[in-house]
Amino acid sequence: MMAEENNVITLNGKEYDSSNLTDQQTYWTAQIQDLQVKRQSVQFQLDQVSVALDSFINALIQSLSEDKEEEKVASIN
Repeated sequence: MMAEENNVITLNGKEYDSSNLTDQQTYWTAQIQDLQVKRQSVQFQLDQVSVALDSFINALIQSLSEDKEEEKVASIN
């Protein structure tokens, strides 16, 4: 992971002054930072999808369970 504080970039436990980076290194740094934000956003969305999926699965399981109970009651009568 990469962290940046006051023009200092920390990468693999080493600190680098961002003012000493080449244009290419600055570009890669910007790409990394943007991708870290995107990864965080995608993980947030994945967490939401996972919870929603579990909820729908549980609703279906409950519904199917209720249908079996209704079938048992109907067969007894």
